[in-house]
Amino acid sequence: MLATSRLLQRFLHSTLALRTLVLLASTMLLAWLTEATAAPKAYVGLFKDNAIAVLDTGTNRLQGTIPVPQGPHGMVMTPDGRKVYVSSDGASTVSVIDTQTDKIVRSIEVGTNPHGLAIAPDGRQVLVGAFGTHQVLLIDTSTDQIVQRLPVPMPHNSALSPDGHMAYVGSQQQGATAVVILDLTQGTQVGTIPLEKSPRGLTLSPDAKQLYVTVAGADAMQVVDLPSQRVVGQLPVGASPHHVMMLPNGSAGLVVSQGPGTLAFFDPIRHTVHRTVRVGTNPHWLAVSTDGRTAYVTNEGSQDVSVVDVASSTVTATVQVGNTPRKIVVQPGPGGQGMPPAPTHDTMTISDHGTLAAQGQTTIELEADEYYFKPTFLQGAPGQRLQLEIENESGTLHNISLPEQHLDMDIPPKGKVTVEVVFPASGTVRFFCKFHEALGMHGALRVGDAPHPAVSTGARQ
Repeated sequence: MLATSRLLQRFLHSTLALRTLVLLASTMLLAWLTEATAAPKAYVGLFKDNAIAVLDTGTNRLQGTIPVPQGPHGMVMTPDGRKVYVSSDGASTVSVIDTQTDKIVRSIEVGTNPHGLAIAPDGRQVLVGAFGTHQVLLIDTSTDQIVQRLPVPMPHNSALSPDGHMAYVGSQQQGATAVVILDLTQGTQVGTIPLEKSPRGLTLSPDAKQLYVTVAGADAMQVVDLPSQRVVGQLPVGASPHHVMMLPNGSAGLVVSQGPGTLAFFDPIRHTVHRTVRVGTNPHWLAVSTDGRTAYVTNEGSQDVSVVDVASSTVTATVQVGNTPRKIVVQPGPGGQGMPPAPTHDTMTISDHGTLAAQGQTTIELEADEYYFKPTFLQGAPGQRLQLEIENESGTLHNISLPEQHLDMDIPPKGKVTVEVVFPASGTVRFFCKFHEALGMHGALRVGDAPHPAVSTGARQ
């Protein structure tokens, strides 16, 4: 009887343990699936609320807020989207937020009145503009420890080179406003570019040879040539431009202007504005989704965030977030609600501008514009070689890529290129603009009765 009782107890204990393990495994799996399928979050600094608003980009709704020290000023996110760094210029700290829990996990003392933050493209270092102590500090993101300090008078916002070795710091020292150039590997200042007015936002061109700088009290963005270290031009964008950044693929720049309340798209090659979007009142900062399809603009005056569809240049949503929204960052991942699906080899969005029968021809003319090839589909014979004389009718840098034939050629704005392609033995082979693939700029070489690639056809222009 006693032996039977012990066996029963063991069975019950083992069953309970098994159930506990199964429950724990199920909970962990559910948590993993929830995290994996969740839409990216946007984090918005609410300057006068002393908080960070958390926005779900899938629903464009506010999830909650995270209290931070007074005056959240600068903000950056690590490339993996796991940590957000926030400087508070009413305090002396940089707060580190864990985006999984949306809680502050560390506070780093950096000195009084810290302003802008910049993060290296690889996410290993964060540069802090310690305005009150006239220095910049470098934080190692693996340890969240300060590893370097360099003197810069009244540093505001900054930009880091693609390799993270060089820093371009906007210095707001009265009577000596400038961009200060630092070599972070040597720990030395290597240049100074004087500015007539106080620098605000700054970003590098796609080739890192130019720096775009907005300055206070001007209606134009300054274009700085880095090899010669001098201002070489201005780009009118509207009264009081503030933040400037590039699309992820470098095909266009974006800048917000506080006076007219606009977001302008500019060509980084020709330095011309090709379209503007009316957003909210007194826009301050902007961020762009990983795929480059959605821009998010913070509007201090109207206390909201404008969600902008990049391809159509339209505001698709306006989200009230709190008092004085300034800086904003967005987690990596797909675009927010309403974004078209990313193109694939099976189904893609193509802006269809007709089919041309090219059998028997050796050369044809092809037009590249925003954002299409015309004709889009070329019908040829198996193995036929064909020269394409491609003219870029637009003011935007385009490209023709055909990976199967090792073709990757840029097409300058208002320029022409000639390339040779070969029709496949059968079926269809696709070509595209690598800068504007997501916007439907595709074409195809087609042989025989092969069907067109499966497409969601864009509107003809």
